[in-house]
Amino acid sequence: MAGGRLREAMSDMAETLRRLFQDPPAHALDPAIARPATGGAALLGAVSQAGDLAFSLQGGQVPVIDAVAVREEAFHWEAKLREEPGLAAWDAGVQACELPLFRAEGCARLEVPALPRAPRVRAEAPGSFRTSAFRGLESLGAPRTRQAPCGIPAPKARRDLETALALPVAFTGEDIPALSKALWMRYTLKLVKETGQNIRNLDVVGLYRIPARGVRQVNHQAATGRLLVSLAGEAQGAPRAPFILARRKDDDSVVCCYVEDV
Repeated sequence: MAGGRLREAMSDMAETLRRLFQDPPAHALDPAIARPATGGAALLGAVSQAGDLAFSLQGGQVPVIDAVAVREEAFHWEAKLREEPGLAAWDAGVQACELPLFRAEGCARLEVPALPRAPRVRAEAPGSFRTSAFRGLESLGAPRTRQAPCGIPAPKARRDLETALALPVAFTGEDIPALSKALWMRYTLKLVKETGQNIRNLDVVGLYRIPARGVRQVNHQAATGRLLVSLAGEAQGAPRAPFILARRKDDDSVVCCYVEDV
C-alpha cells in the first residue's frame, strides 16, 4: 500500500516537472516585408470650352429732335421821328442840325432767312462687333544656367621675417598671487641684485615671459596690463624667460631685468 502511494506521488511529481520544463509553444511567421504598391496619377490637362455668346442687332429710329411747327411772323423795322420844339431855338441862339444818315427813308430793310421745316437726318450703319481670342498657358521654358569658375586660386605667400618682427608683439602678464612665496622671493632678490635698488622703493608692475634674446624695445600698456615687445631676427627660436618689470616710487622711472627660470 505504501509502495502504491509512493508510485502515485512519484508520477505526480514527474508530470509536474514535465509540465514545468516543457518548451513554450512557438508559431512560424513570415519575416518578409511586403512590397509597396506602385501606381500613377493622371497628368494635369487643360480643357478649353467656348461660351454661348450671340450678338443680335436691332435697328430702330430714335426721335432726336421733335418736329417743330414753323410759322412766319411779321418782322419789320419801323422808324419814328420825334422832335422837340424846345431844341429848335436855345437861349444862346443855337439851332439843332439834322443828320440825313439817321432818317427813316435812308434805312434799309433787314430780312431774316426762314428756318427749315424739319431737321435733317443722317443714316449711318453701326460698326460690327469684333471678338479676339487668346491662347492658353504658354509652355514653361528651360531655366537659364550660368557658369562660374569654382576653383580656389592659389594663395600668395612671401617670406618677410623682418617686416613681421618689426611689428610689436603683445605678451600677457602672469598671475603673481598664484606663484609660491619661495619662488616670488627668489624673483625679487634677483630684481634687487640686477638693478641695485631697494625693494621698498620698487613697485612691481608685472611678470612676463618673453624671448630671452632679440628684444629691442619694451612698452607697457597700463590700461590693458600687456607688454608690447619689439623683436629682432635673433628672437627666432629663442626660449622664453621670465621678465620682471618694476617702477621706482621716488622718480616713477621703470626698471626691468630677466630672472632665472625654475
